[in-house]
Amino acid sequence: MNGVILAAGIGSRLRPLTLQKPKSCIEVDGTPILAHQLRAYADAGVTDVTVVAGYLADDVRALCEEIAGERPALDVTVRESEVFANTDNMYSLSLAREAVAGEPFVLTNGDVVFEPGLLADLLDAETDSAVATDTATYSEEAMKVTLDDDGRVIHIDKGISEDEAYGVSTDAYRFSAEFSAMLFEEITRTIEREGNYGDWTEAAIDRLVGSQNHDVETADVSGRRWVEIDDFEDLQAADRRFASLSSLGEKEAVFFDLDGTVYLDDDLVTGADEVVAALRERDTSVYFLTNNSSKWKDDYAKRLSNLGIPTDPEDVLLSTDGVLQHLERTDPESVFVLGTEAMADALADRGVEVVDEFDSGANAPDAVVVGFDTELTYEKARQATLAIREGATFLLAHPDTVCPTAEGFVPDCGAIGAMMETATDRTPDRIFGKPNAEMVAPVLDAEGYAPEDVAVVGDRLETDVRLAENVGCESVCVLSGDATREAVETSERSPTLVAPTIAALREFVAPTPDSESGERVAADGGGGEE
Repeated sequence: MNGVILAAGIGSRLRPLTLQKPKSCIEVDGTPILAHQLRAYADAGVTDVTVVAGYLADDVRALCEEIAGERPALDVTVRESEVFANTDNMYSLSLAREAVAGEPFVLTNGDVVFEPGLLADLLDAETDSAVATDTATYSEEAMKVTLDDDGRVIHIDKGISEDEAYGVSTDAYRFSAEFSAMLFEEITRTIEREGNYGDWTEAAIDRLVGSQNHDVETADVSGRRWVEIDDFEDLQAADRRFASLSSLGEKEAVFFDLDGTVYLDDDLVTGADEVVAALRERDTSVYFLTNNSSKWKDDYAKRLSNLGIPTDPEDVLLSTDGVLQHLERTDPESVFVLGTEAMADALADRGVEVVDEFDSGANAPDAVVVGFDTELTYEKARQATLAIREGATFLLAHPDTVCPTAEGFVPDCGAIGAMMETATDRTPDRIFGKPNAEMVAPVLDAEGYAPEDVAVVGDRLETDVRLAENVGCESVCVLSGDATREAVETSERSPTLVAPTIAALREFVAPTPDSESGERVAADGGGGEE
């Protein structure tokens, strides 16, 4: 059995992701779509695969070589379309004529991510030719199929009504040698004789099954996960459906970031309260993490409670905790705080000698703590600069450069720290908060949680996701704050799940039967590669 994967399209609806890489190389669960498919082909025993590339073909070729290198039995040939911008997938398939015309083969479009079992089910179908069909799904935008009384496909088209449709095509096909010969003859007629380069392969299949004797039936793959990815809505669905994240409801504890994850300014992110409540119902401990050092734990607990998430102060972990622990160990005689009054009071209430102003020289403080100062003044910055230049220890509460708000991003602790670095010509002696694992270490140690027993949910790749990597636990990156899907695609960080908002985590707390089935979301239904 041979295989053909059509991966020549531009993927314009996924820009800016596809400005730098072809759609088939977009990652789902940390793996390119095309790599998912090639591994599924190898697992199913389809070892001779032709991939038709076009847009950014060198990237497709490099990925094929990489996967073939890890699967020695897999032989991948890349054929390149030079007119990919003005053709559709029928023309792309025509370029595989030499490899598969008149031979049995499996065909998939390179923008569909599916679990390997779907391809296995297609190959195990008792019929010689089959359309991998999801009978549990209906979409106005999807290609549907209808059958005759003998179970043969007699129509494949986007416009089939729900009453008439037997199921939805997953864009995976298996053809016998006989139907393969018929299909390529129809493609030749369409392209070479009629000069039609912009048609879909499904259109050729439809003409054949509607007018000639054939052996095309269906392979029911309704229990398999699959998503055709045409736009960002599809990609979000694929990110959730193929995430390797285990059930959050089975975790001992989940650590949630606050700004940009649970709330924006004074507004709760929709669904955050329901997710937290569902976790607590399953006896999962919930903690809240924030690098925001402008307030103390009581303030955050009260704020969360007022937003509908009952919270005790001890459930809140701050970057200020690490600062306090360091000051307790080093015991400086005095500390100057370039931060809010609330932060200075929090340190003073816990035995730190905080000075509001000082004379240079012998009276200068031993340490300067720089936090997220929403009350920043030039005078405070001036005094902090002089103290650090005179030798005070430079402590940065956390590295976040911006804070997400409902109006947009505003300067955060890291940005203030960068100003101090420029003014003092010194880098911080210590940086606290996320992504340092010590941010959650006290809870892990006190409760005896192993890394596999916890997860971190946040909106920042370099702090929240990196914290999870430092701890060795699973992570969720939500796109409601700092991170974008483009940033995830290009980052060295690899979250276990990418979700549009915290609300999407509800299905990972207590999955419903529907969430385990296959899905095709908001695609164009044309079967094309674009």
